[in-house]
Amino acid sequence: MKRIILSIFIFAILTQVFAYNRKNTSVEQMYLEVSECLDHEIEKYEQNIIDTTYLYYYKQCGGKWNKTVWNEAVSKSVDFCNDKAAVTASKAGDFGEKFLQALIVTTEDVWHGFNNWLDNKSREYNKRK
Repeated sequence: MKRIILSIFIFAILTQVFAYNRKNTSVEQMYLEVSECLDHEIEKYEQNIIDTTYLYYYKQCGGKWNKTVWNEAVSKSVDFCNDKAAVTASKAGDFGEKFLQALIVTTEDVWHGFNNWLDNKSREYNKRK
């Protein structure tokens, strides 16, 4: 009986330790995290980049953020804030906003395509062994 109670107790603790329930998944929180990564205050053009990236990932996860999606969104925002094409697009008004949206979607498609290619080739390799 003691083992069962101890097992349940340990399971409950581990569940709480590894559970991810971010309370603040707002775009303002993303500004703060990206600002920390960039090590400077967010500029207006960077806010546009972060807003666009945030909305893309928000739609992808249906507003139900998890740690992986949140970290990926922050990471992509930082990458785009350091990317000359994304910065130029962000500063270019409406055309730039559309270009930035296309850039984010294309980057995501390329990444998923690469992962699919890698998985397929790995399976093919295992079949040929």
